[in-house]
Amino acid sequence: MTRKILNYLTGIIFLMPFTLLIVDTSVLFPYITTKAIIFRILVTIGFVLALWLYLINPGSFPKKNFMLIAIVFFLLANILSTIFSITPYRSFWGNAERMEGLWSLFFYLGYLFLLITLFQFAPEKKKTIFISIAIVSVIISAVQINQAFFDGIVRPSATLGNATYVGFLSLLVIFLTLFFLSTAKSFPEKLIYFGLIGMNLISLLASQTRGSILGLLVGAFFGSLLYLILNRWSLKIKLAVLGGLVILIFGFYFFLKTDLAYQIPGFNRLADTLKNPVSVFPRLFAWKIFLDAFKERPIFGWGQESLPVAFFAHFNPELYLYERAIFDRPHNKFVEMLVSNGIVGFIAWLSIFIAFVYYLLKQNISIFQKSVLFGLLFAYLGQNFSLFDMQASYLVFLFALSLVTPKVEIKEDRGRFIRPYLVLASGVALVLIVIHLQHYYVVRNIISALRGVNPQTNLHDTRYATSEFKRLSNIAGPFLTEEAIMIANYLTNNAGKIDNFGDFIALFEVIEKAYQKDRYDYRLTNIYLGNLYILTAIEKQFGQDSRPTIAKIDSIYRELISQYPLVPETYIQYALFWSNLGDKQKALMILEEGERKIASLYPKYLLQQATALINLGENSLAYKKVQKFKETNIHNLTSDDYQILLETYSANNDVENSKSLISQWLKIDNSSSTKKLIREILSKYGQAKIYNLDI
Repeated sequence: MTRKILNYLTGIIFLMPFTLLIVDTSVLFPYITTKAIIFRILVTIGFVLALWLYLINPGSFPKKNFMLIAIVFFLLANILSTIFSITPYRSFWGNAERMEGLWSLFFYLGYLFLLITLFQFAPEKKKTIFISIAIVSVIISAVQINQAFFDGIVRPSATLGNATYVGFLSLLVIFLTLFFLSTAKSFPEKLIYFGLIGMNLISLLASQTRGSILGLLVGAFFGSLLYLILNRWSLKIKLAVLGGLVILIFGFYFFLKTDLAYQIPGFNRLADTLKNPVSVFPRLFAWKIFLDAFKERPIFGWGQESLPVAFFAHFNPELYLYERAIFDRPHNKFVEMLVSNGIVGFIAWLSIFIAFVYYLLKQNISIFQKSVLFGLLFAYLGQNFSLFDMQASYLVFLFALSLVTPKVEIKEDRGRFIRPYLVLASGVALVLIVIHLQHYYVVRNIISALRGVNPQTNLHDTRYATSEFKRLSNIAGPFLTEEAIMIANYLTNNAGKIDNFGDFIALFEVIEKAYQKDRYDYRLTNIYLGNLYILTAIEKQFGQDSRPTIAKIDSIYRELISQYPLVPETYIQYALFWSNLGDKQKALMILEEGERKIASLYPKYLLQQATALINLGENSLAYKKVQKFKETNIHNLTSDDYQILLETYSANNDVENSKSLISQWLKIDNSSSTKKLIREILSKYGQAKIYNLDI
């Protein structure tokens, strides 16, 4: 019976890597959602099989396995982090875009538990599961290579939706293949392994993932270092080899400065970064923002999927001087763990790797295999210094961790009465599968509602879409926020078709319901505000009292400023709101409040402020703000900045500065679209004729 269950469990785990090939265009996030849901269903089934194994093999549960102890410690740390999270509901369920959260982590750690269970009973199954990963990586690499070299797609993403994910997957598979290469006995088998390494290397380069290339080098270095330490070579030979490794590292550094590096995919982006390090400043600045957030909640962190809240709460607008980027992840796993889970979770996370190294050194495998797995660990950490985990990396890396599982003896007891336990476990598994399927049903039908096509008439029907969105909101669960965002898109795309006030109110109520449940979501809050604007207009149109709605909008803006005090857009939008209501004085006060808090950190706020002031008819005040901005000596101006400056100069009849500005603008962008924009701005203020410029 044990062997039969092990075969079933092997089959279930064998299927899991194939989820990476799924691209489901019928759901919200085609490259993510369905992959995760099917993976969770397979893990759920695997749990029942694993329990069955332990029940008929009493005493076989690995109670003193340090890896499992570390996993339990990490899971408990995440549970505590979720309890103390700024957004506990979101930290538990995650969202459809990332499919993370405590709920997701439970199944990833469950996958690792299933691997440990399988390999402690049947170590020979390791190669079987690797074959599954190898087949999937070949398919993904083939698609990636075809997209890159035959379809001409720059940084293609195969079936993973992001080129970086493909690079990460290929990086880990290269090391895994090296591990199993040493077990190959025939030349044809070795040839297959070398072919697999070659395909994944080409795929990695085609992804142009800088972190994966550096991860490969980091992994190779630390793997070689362990090989030197464990080998019985003389000290002189070891020092010579170590010196050679150092020379290779410096050689790679100087190689990146050559023209040849620009001709090789992947290396070209590294060479660009070396030449122009400013390109990585936004990410470095984001790390600083997230680390500032960590200092506020250092013990248990902000909770999983609360990183956007942490980012906006400690947002520093200086980031916009390099790139107008918003980070829902720090793109650094170390920083992410600190911010999400605090120092407790970070230590628990590291304990898994410590347990892995402990068992790795104890394993009765070759020095080469130990070195390769050690290198894989550092390749993973090296790549994650500039990224985060996703299903592709979890599946391969957790498999690598399980390769050091100690074997146990099979001591089957067929006489044990285990039926009640299996019935209970099967019942729990069935409930979990229903939850997974319900999640899939929601994300799939949100897209159907978004299309708004009535299945009975096969025509677009706003009434049908409204009723479908309303129905789904009652069962959307953790995906209600995503549904509200899709409703906002639907309202935007079908503004002229929704002529029934009741339909708008029904859709608005879903957005409001989502906001009440997820008040910290900055994007959702702005969507809710936008629809409150529409509601005030409708209320005025029908002669209703709009003052309560206006008061609600004002209250939400004040709450936003309290939560996220250094986000420039909030002050600009808040001021324009009161400007549109005719309260110029209040709008001016809000703009000045933003200037006091933000301008010293982000001088370009003064330009945004100038635009708002021109809309208020305060041209001379806008001119003063522009002059104040010029005193900051900020030179990295964008086309948007030039447009604001020209608008302000033209509105104040400053011909001299306008001419000088136009000359500078055209030096960096001499396109026909820019010239057209300049003509439109000058014509707007009746000044086109006084410029003797060929535009």
